[in-house]
Amino acid sequence: MRLGELVGALGGLGLLVALFLPWYLSSDDQITAWKAFSVTDIVLTAAAAVALSVAISVLFRISVSYPVAGSSVATGLGFVATGLIVVRMINPPGYGPIVLQGGAWLGLASAIAVTIGGYMGMQPLKAPRASAA
Repeated sequence: MRLGELVGALGGLGLLVALFLPWYLSSDDQITAWKAFSVTDIVLTAAAAVALSVAISVLFRISVSYPVAGSSVATGLGFVATGLIVVRMINPPGYGPIVLQGGAWLGLASAIAVTIGGYMGMQPLKAPRASAA
């Protein structure tokens, strides 16, 4: 497994975990991503699933072409997920005065990792140089 697939898989796993952690603290409740969002959580789940599917495909040698194609999709979804998280950190859902919690920060770091891992996974393999005899 190359570094790109590993970074993307760790980002995807972190993103899935972050969805279940508290993202916001309101006056009386800790709010997870599943409770706070209606569509954003689906995009985050899709980004995580694609990143993990690339790693699974490489690990079990399921397909030769999917890792590059899946990495490009993971890059796009990771970029969109990163943007959505940034927007929701700046402009949280309407629950009154709230404080950002660790789930939001883990989600942001994981979405960035999915994006970077996907980009790295799209890069071609470097062929070994032939030695001059």
